[in-house]
Amino acid sequence: MPVFDIVSPSFHADPVRTIEQIRATGSPLVQMRLPILGNMRLCVTHEACGAMLKDKETFVRDPANAGSRTQERILRILPRSIGLLALNMLGKDDPEHRHLRGLVDQAFQRRGIQAMRPMITAVADRLLDRVAHHSEVDLMETFCRDLPLSVICEMLGLPDTDHERFKNWLGGLKDTANIGAVIRAIPGVLRVVRYLRKVSRHGGGAKPDGLIIGLQDAEIEGRRLSEDEIVSMIFLLFGAGQETTTHLISGGLLEILRHDDQRRQLQADPGLMPLCVEECLRHVSPVQLTKPRWATRNVSFAGQEFGRGEMVAGFLTAANRDPVEFDNPHQFDMTRKPNPHLSFGTGVHFCLGYQLARAEAAIAFERVLARFPKLRLAVAGESIVWRKRVGIRALSSLPVRLH
Repeated sequence: MPVFDIVSPSFHADPVRTIEQIRATGSPLVQMRLPILGNMRLCVTHEACGAMLKDKETFVRDPANAGSRTQERILRILPRSIGLLALNMLGKDDPEHRHLRGLVDQAFQRRGIQAMRPMITAVADRLLDRVAHHSEVDLMETFCRDLPLSVICEMLGLPDTDHERFKNWLGGLKDTANIGAVIRAIPGVLRVVRYLRKVSRHGGGAKPDGLIIGLQDAEIEGRRLSEDEIVSMIFLLFGAGQETTTHLISGGLLEILRHDDQRRQLQADPGLMPLCVEECLRHVSPVQLTKPRWATRNVSFAGQEFGRGEMVAGFLTAANRDPVEFDNPHQFDMTRKPNPHLSFGTGVHFCLGYQLARAEAAIAFERVLARFPKLRLAVAGESIVWRKRVGIRALSSLPVRLH
């Protein structure tokens, strides 16, 4: 079995060589052994990724629906506070997934993304005010991480004073390729769960116009979310709304700064911003792997045979650089159109927060470039450090000169 590195910092710094090695196999599916996840096959073409993600009958998220009891046994030995996090809709299949998503959609509709743009802009400017007098800063820590953190806390309706606590509690979960790091992060996760259980109850301190209250009030055909389901859903929304957008903004800013001609073009024509955000989603691919799926039956897919219960995932980094779908796939081009990337997935599990992520990235890029038009990297591009991560392309830092 060929060994492909899709975890190390060197891969995240420059995925081209590995992607071309995978492409040279000529197969839309490759076998890999990944930390924690183990042996599995990955869809590496745009067509195979899309087909697998859309086939909800053959490839399911809940392994129990494919005859596997592994997840059930793991959850049985985990602390209940950790196990309940699996109750969110990402790990469910229809009809339960459809029901849970309907309740969350109902809560989301209370806060339109367009109406949130002034708040997101105000948060971005407040964070940039803090660093404006410095000549050199790490935008990763001072801006890229804090902006989505503050926005999702505001959207959920958490008190402003709790934002820093969340950052500290979850800050340890940065190296998911290291089982030791994951274990060390558990105490922070437990604190988050205890806090969310408290704040998700009526009278727990959540703001009346936030998603937490929306989740409490949401109802479809007489059914509401249980307390455990609300806690799990909040944790999912917090993680998805903060972690992935952080790396979209930081990775996107890095690409914009690496391509000075395109940066000047963007500054001269703000109308390019939506295309720029889509190209950052494609080229950076902050979420590199989809969640695993399990085959519900013996099936032939993309030229290979799957047995019931076998695992597969989509390798979005490769799919988003598929030369069949994209011209010059390794080139960053903020004028690219059309741009049918799969960074938000596809099918029934299409990312719920895609509009929020796009809005945050667009506002982040616009405010940074407007406030600091001569912004540039403080180190050579090849000196930028990436983290060792499974499925997430994450910068360790983004040192820049502001003036």
